[in-house]
Amino acid sequence: MIKTLLTKFNFEKYFKTTRFKTTIWYVALFLLLELVLATSIYFYLYRTMRSELDLSLTKQAESIYRFVKESKINIQEFVPDSIYSSPDELVYDIIFEALAFNPTNTFVQISFKNNIVYRTTNLRDVVIKIPVDKDIQKPFDYNEPELSEYPIRAAYLNKGDYKIIVAFPLEIISKTLSNLINLYLIIAPLFLILSFLGGSFLSFKALSRIDKIIKQADEINSYKIDRYLENEEYDDEYGRLVKTLNRMLKRIKNSFDYMNQFTIGASHELKTPLTILRGELELALKHSKTKEQYREIIQSSYEETLRLINIVERLFLISKLDNSLIKLNISNIDLSKLISHIVNDFKIIAEEKKVKFILDLSPQDDLFIMADSELIRQMFINLLDNAVKFSFPESYIIIVCKKIDNEKILFSISNKSEPIPKELLPKLFDRFFRFESSVNKNISGLGFGLSIVKQIVDLHRFQIEINSDPDGNFTVVVIFKSDKKLSAN
Repeated sequence: MIKTLLTKFNFEKYFKTTRFKTTIWYVALFLLLELVLATSIYFYLYRTMRSELDLSLTKQAESIYRFVKESKINIQEFVPDSIYSSPDELVYDIIFEALAFNPTNTFVQISFKNNIVYRTTNLRDVVIKIPVDKDIQKPFDYNEPELSEYPIRAAYLNKGDYKIIVAFPLEIISKTLSNLINLYLIIAPLFLILSFLGGSFLSFKALSRIDKIIKQADEINSYKIDRYLENEEYDDEYGRLVKTLNRMLKRIKNSFDYMNQFTIGASHELKTPLTILRGELELALKHSKTKEQYREIIQSSYEETLRLINIVERLFLISKLDNSLIKLNISNIDLSKLISHIVNDFKIIAEEKKVKFILDLSPQDDLFIMADSELIRQMFINLLDNAVKFSFPESYIIIVCKKIDNEKILFSISNKSEPIPKELLPKLFDRFFRFESSVNKNISGLGFGLSIVKQIVDLHRFQIEINSDPDGNFTVVVIFKSDKKLSAN
């Protein structure tokens, strides 16, 4: 069974996963910490044991000197008797207390006036010589194969006529450190396995939520675009990732909605003039017409063609505004003349609905701004077109343009229509949004007239507000800055 699982497991794919890379980083960090800890312990023990040994050797040398000095015996004038047959026996008896509690492998050599008067038996015939290249004020290392295969640590004391050397082989310290290294080598593979298993477990637990996010995201397509990822409530990296993805999905959904609305609206807008064109052309082809009838058909076809061109131009303008392809051509604009000219163009259309204009342009004010004349013209056309379309028959459209201070010019256009709920007013600037009512349900349009107006206003960094009161007075206000300086970017 295990062999079958290993055969099916895709190791190559696993080695490329973040889970495996995270595990390797965890193992590497764990082993690095283990190495640092082991090295620290090793050198700590090394320094501590050598320091304690140095202290012990130094104290023993001082203790030996104190016992010899306090005995006040002249070793040089020693005469054998029935108790001591040699100076070695006498000195050993004097320093017995200093040697009694020390290991048998401690080497002691005492010289009096450069003559060796005592040596421990374990020195045999070896004479410890003071190395000339060593700082003998401190304990030092030297090698003597006849005494020990390990280095020997020695403390040297030179006081009065006495020279005392107390030495001890570093065998115990070396073996202790060697055993410590062997222990590390034995447990290192165990730590490696445990760290790999622990890293795998932690990376699996940490990244399992990523797998859930991926699974949920894979289930979302154009038919399920209204679905969102779960676990947005967590306030961690995964929670923030889910929130970000959900915001992105919401933007994508809005884009899909815009596309669907645009397709429906554009199809409806284009279908009407195209159907009229097709019907008139088919009628002209099937039956003979008089010159005047052909002229009427051509005139109607021309008007429908202009309508199609107008729709396409609006779509093209929206595309350029969305992709920041508009290059502002800044010039000095006389708002009074521009508004008057556009209002005159709309009078014929307004008369068909029996709607009249009331124009207040404050001739005493200097109504000049710096802006792109084509875009500002398009903005006014959209505002007047919107007002005429949605006004009640036999109502008035009030247009006001005046200075409100030395730097600002106010333009407002008001018409009478059905009241719009306050919460829906900001949505009027959304593309394709149409407020459905008994007045406008039969009015054609793509729903991006005010959207274009808002983009033009924002592009010039002017201000725009809309308001609708319970009596149905709908007002759009645009605030221009008369001294506004815009670079043609």
